[in-house]
This record gives sequence, C-alpha cells and structure tokens, in this order.
Amino acid sequence: MAMQNTLTAKKISSFWTFLGCVLITLGAGTLCGWLSGAMNGYEGINVPAFAPPDWVFSVVWPILYIMMGAALYLIITYPPLTRTEYFIKTAAIILWGIQFALNLLWPFIFFNIDYTIAFVINAAMVAAVTSLVTLGFFIRPLSSVLLLPYWGWLLFATYETIMIIILNA
Repeated sequence: MAMQNTLTAKKISSFWTFLGCVLITLGAGTLCGWLSGAMNGYEGINVPAFAPPDWVFSVVWPILYIMMGAALYLIITYPPLTRTEYFIKTAAIILWGIQFALNLLWPFIFFNIDYTIAFVINAAMVAAVTSLVTLGFFIRPLSSVLLLPYWGWLLFATYETIMIIILNA
C-alpha cells in the first residue's frame, strides 16, 4: 500500500511539473506578445509576399510554446545515470533558458527597436535551439523531436527577417 501511495504521489508531482513547464512557457510567451506590440502584427511594416497572415501567429505560437514546455519537462525530469549525462542535462537546461530568454526578448526588439538587432537575436536563437536539439538526442530524444517544429519556424523567421530588413531599408 505504501509503495502504491508513493507511485501515486510521484505521478501527481510529475503531472504538476509538466503542467507548470507548459503553463509558464505558454503564459510568458503570450504575455510577451501582448506587451511587445506583436499582437498588432505587421501593421506598418513592408513584408515579403511569402509572409504568413497575422492570424497564423496566434495559432502557431501557442502550439510551439506548449511543445517547448513539454520539451523542458522531459529535460528537467531526466534522471542522469552518468556524470556525462548530468552535464548534458545541465547544458540542455541552460540552453533552454537562453533560447527562451531570447525568444521573449525578440518581439520587443523587432516591433519596437530595430529589425537588424532582431535578426541577430533570431540567429542566436537558431544556434541555441540547434545545440539544444542536438543535446536532447543524447538524453531524451522526444524532447528534441518536440523542438524541431520550433527550430523550423525560427529558420523561416530568420529568412523572413532578412527580407523585412531589405524591404524596409
């Protein structure tokens, strides 16, 4: 009976950890969108013909934030068996934090300050997420798979930002 209670407590704790990772990621991303002016979309910006309509962002970003939160959960709950796995897990957590901080910073810079600085931030995000995906395959491959759509979106955003810089020069 005590073992069953312990397993139930672990499942409940795991559920709350998962929910916390997802809700914090989704909540911070959504709040950042509202505060940065990103909710106004491309208003007043010359964009390339391939730029998605504004409504696409309100569909894509919540999905990406949920997947990012789930990936974080998989990384932080990974029980390292070796010293190397411990270092990989630690590096993955740090990279996740760096890319997320850059992700939250990007819309403030893009919509309020400078497209070129936003491009540099975007390129740094691509590098961080590429590294994070690579490390994730060593400890929790599913965390990497969950981050691949985000990585693809960032690559697209990098190209789009270059075109916006050119069109608004």
